Amino acid sequence: MKKFQIRFFLPLTILCLLVLFGMAAKSSDPHVTVTGTKASDVIGTITGGGYINVVNNGAFVTATETGTGTINIVNNGAGVTATNTGNGVMTINNSCTATITVTNTGNGNVRVNATGTAPIILTYTDGLDHVYPDVATASKSVKAADFHTIVSGINAADVASVITGDGYINVTNNGAHVAATQTGLGTIKIINNGGVMAATNTGNGTMTINSTCTGAVAVTNTGNGNITVNATGAAPISLTYTDGANHTYP
Repeated sequence: MKKFQIRFFLPLTILCLLVLFGMAAKSSDPHVTVTGTKASDVIGTITGGGYINVVNNGAFVTATETGTGTINIVNNGAGVTATNTGNGVMTINNSCTATITVTNTGNGNVRVNATGTAPIILTYTDGLDHVYPDVATASKSVKAADFHTIVSGINAADVASVITGDGYINVTNNGAHVAATQTGLGTIKIINNGGVMAATNTGNGTMTINSTCTGAVAVTNTGNGNITVNATGAAPISLTYTDGANHTYP
């Protein structure tokens, strides 16, 4: 009986450890950020150097990025399938109670504000920028600038964001005050579970900050490089980059 128990439970234990390790490895991918009350109902697949950022409080989300582009999704509705191929940024803010499917096979930027109860299927192949619904004919409450800033988290109200140019800011704030300033075509992505933060990005690069630091965090980039910061501990952190190169801290 003891030999049987060892032979049965040992492989089972090893299998469970492998599964847990695989889940941890997947969640540690700095190019994929998933949060929200239904974060477990998200599948993100990246081929290339792109990014996927999903806040899911709704149904199942499938996001596939091929290339160096970015998919940003805030889902408070039904299922979402997002496929982005190329260098553009796909931004989806969904409260629609029917399924949403968005496909972009060009390098343009796609911004979708999905509402209502009817299914929505959008396919773009011309490489141009697109906004849905069309801001020229949509309600005055739908503005193109709304799609460039996505703020969520339990302290979403304590975020100040300023964009000059055609860049993007995406903040999940569960911590103290966040000030994010983007100038140019770049993107600021922040997940803050710590103290106060100031992020300033000038140029075309992507600044990604994940903070649990209880001290103040200030990150400034005046070049076109990509900046990745994982801020922990209790001491204040102040980082300034001006050389246009890619940097990772620590």
